Amino acid sequence: MVSAPDERRLDAVILAGGRAGRLGGASKPDLVVGGRRLLETAIEATWSAGARRVAVVGPPSLDAPGCLVVREDPPFGGPVAALAAGLAALPLGAAGSPGDPDADADVLVLACDMPDVADAVARLLEARDSSNGADADGICLLDASGRTQWLAALYSRRALEHALVALGDVDGAAMRRLAASLDLTAVPDGGSTQDIDTWSDLDRALHRRGDGTMTEPQGPGPGPDDLDGWVAEAAGLLGLDPADVPIGTVLDLARRAAHGVARPAAPVTTFMLGLAVGAGRPEDLATLAGRLGDLADRRGT
Repeated sequence: MVSAPDERRLDAVILAGGRAGRLGGASKPDLVVGGRRLLETAIEATWSAGARRVAVVGPPSLDAPGCLVVREDPPFGGPVAALAAGLAALPLGAAGSPGDPDADADVLVLACDMPDVADAVARLLEARDSSNGADADGICLLDASGRTQWLAALYSRRALEHALVALGDVDGAAMRRLAASLDLTAVPDGGSTQDIDTWSDLDRALHRRGDGTMTEPQGPGPGPDDLDGWVAEAAGLLGLDPADVPIGTVLDLARRAAHGVARPAAPVTTFMLGLAVGAGRPEDLATLAGRLGDLADRRGT
């Protein structure tokens, strides 16, 4: 069961390692809303809630001061794999014995892409406190459409550990499947779990705060259709076939270079990749991009 109000042992796991395909591979944790990176906002919400330890699951290059940064294995293994990695980074004492305060802790589980995460956390804690230690395995938020937000939730660590063991293979597993064995209480989110999956989502979040300037990436915030149109137009100018432009590969390399080295490294690195491919290097573009990305990742560790 979740802890009673006078037993405020609390840890947190923040999931920050998705592919962000609808954002063209941009790094969600580093999107800036309200003058702060989304990851910083999520971390601050956990500290303010009284979390003792915070594990951030994502690329090793993430800037997460005061937190343990870990990676699920394999990378991009999905939210359950990320959650398992985050819990493993917050070790139990006394082998998780019945009297172990770590085993009996509550765990905030949060996606990193919710600008109003502080409100989400406040709602979870309010529900926990009002329940007076009710016999439940956790509390999760419910959005206006009736969807359960598994990654805006407060779980009993002991219940989560049991559910993970019962599930077995976590790679690619869905949170719905993990949660099926848990007794969860759902409470309305009041709009606090609105996340950022697209450039339009980011625009809305910025405008709600009176900030019309998109900061990651720089510019007015084109969506996928705008990017495809730009590639087609630029390719025509350069005499290239737009189908030969691997947008996802290039954006992923730019993201890794920006995180592992510095933001200006993103355009420079992708330009060097183009030079290498144009010079007839024997490796294909994807292989070269992967090697450059690995190099950037090592620089960021």
